[in-house]
Amino acid sequence: MSRHRHSAYSRGPQERSIGGMMITFIGLVIVTGGFIIAWLFLADRDLLFATPQQVASPDAAPVLARYRFDTAELVAPTRLVTRVNRRTLGNIVKLDLLLPWPYQPGSIPRLPETSREFNDWIILTFETATRDELTPVERYGEIYPVYFDGEPEQVDGNLLRYKFKGTSPYADLTLFVATVEGRHIVHRCDRKPSVLGPILCERTLSLANNMKLRVRFSRSHLENWAQIERNVRLALANMFRTIQPG
Repeated sequence: MSRHRHSAYSRGPQERSIGGMMITFIGLVIVTGGFIIAWLFLADRDLLFATPQQVASPDAAPVLARYRFDTAELVAPTRLVTRVNRRTLGNIVKLDLLLPWPYQPGSIPRLPETSREFNDWIILTFETATRDELTPVERYGEIYPVYFDGEPEQVDGNLLRYKFKGTSPYADLTLFVATVEGRHIVHRCDRKPSVLGPILCERTLSLANNMKLRVRFSRSHLENWAQIERNVRLALANMFRTIQPG
């Protein structure tokens, strides 16, 4: 009996030690979870505190949030932001935003619900540029000519249309190029409809601080590319600014 009592007593401190370790572990999980939430929403705190009605309702006042990249930040209505990709416990690396066409600061219409409605929206994708990545303009000068199928054709919008050979890696694209004050402005257009509905054209803009912007819009608006670009730059002036890393 005394041996049994001694054995039970000897296990007491060990059991208390295990219980203390479990409490410590649970505490660490809670603290770590709180840290992660604080990190993710520190720059986007309006997303954390906005009500679902504020975010989703087309009639509610726009809720602005601050989206931070390594070297830039975007202040935009949460209703227009459709996708955010970020590093684990880090800043954003890619963000998709819908911009109405034509864009008017302070006016945000109802988001598109059908493929036809996407015809009048511009898709902006902000992302950190990849080092040594060739721009479409550089590809136009160095790579694309190898795969062109004949001479270009003049089309509406003061654009030259280049078709690619059917056996080339770019057979699913058509290239449209404008030249303004000696600068080439390159649009790559799909030949097939996108999952969103319309056939999309894409223009890539280089932004400051190693950022780039992909601008996609319906092929039916290609001849208005200059007005679309003015709209996009107006939106950038209202939403985008560079910051110091850190």
